[in-house]
Amino acid sequence: MNLRIAVLQHERETGLGAFVSVLDEGGIDCELLQTNGSAHLADATHFNGVIVLGGSIAATDAALVDTRRWIRNVVLQGTPYLGVCLGGQLLATALGSFVVRASPPEAGVHDVFLTNGARHDPLFCELPGRFPVFGWHEDAFELPRGAVPLAGSIACEHQAFRFGASGYGLQFHPEGRPHDLGRWPAVPGYADLLTRVGANWDDLTTELARATPALDHLVEELLGRWLDLATELTLRRERTQVAV
Repeated sequence: MNLRIAVLQHERETGLGAFVSVLDEGGIDCELLQTNGSAHLADATHFNGVIVLGGSIAATDAALVDTRRWIRNVVLQGTPYLGVCLGGQLLATALGSFVVRASPPEAGVHDVFLTNGARHDPLFCELPGRFPVFGWHEDAFELPRGAVPLAGSIACEHQAFRFGASGYGLQFHPEGRPHDLGRWPAVPGYADLLTRVGANWDDLTTELARATPALDHLVEELLGRWLDLATELTLRRERTQVAV
């Protein structure tokens, strides 16, 4: 079946990245929604899933009040959700948790470690216990009540969680690639973060390029399995409606 996925974007420099190839291969119909005050107007029942991208704005920013409310409604009605970095923080805050300053912030490729709960998770169960990711954040989410922790890193306790059957929040960026990074210096918040961690764009881009094969595999696993889950839940919902 052809899935219809809503993609919430907060700024044009932070896009779908490596997600695009997986979505295109799957023939997924994506609708881009800008969180500029209009995203809450979209009827979430028209979508089979929601992907929420990263961004430099804070998850608790007043400009995202309607977006957080929209996300809460989407997840509580059982629509599959995949939030990346800010998207994961928005999921946590929409469900009543909060974000804190990461200490230290993460900027670059680093390892994450799976929890025991990940071994029984539809998205993470086939991944190794330790694998590299690309991190880029100075805030971090605390887990909402009832969430299942799935991964963490040395610097950040919570790198991934699941809420319910299909709501996922990631702190890391599986989709980021060197050509995406080329747009980030134009974002003041991203430039400030790089200065604070004492890195430079060239070294970061080289580091990310070396990790790309492993990150491509990660995207295929995580996004591919999430799309499979969205398909399964959509078909199950349709069968239930027919039976009624």
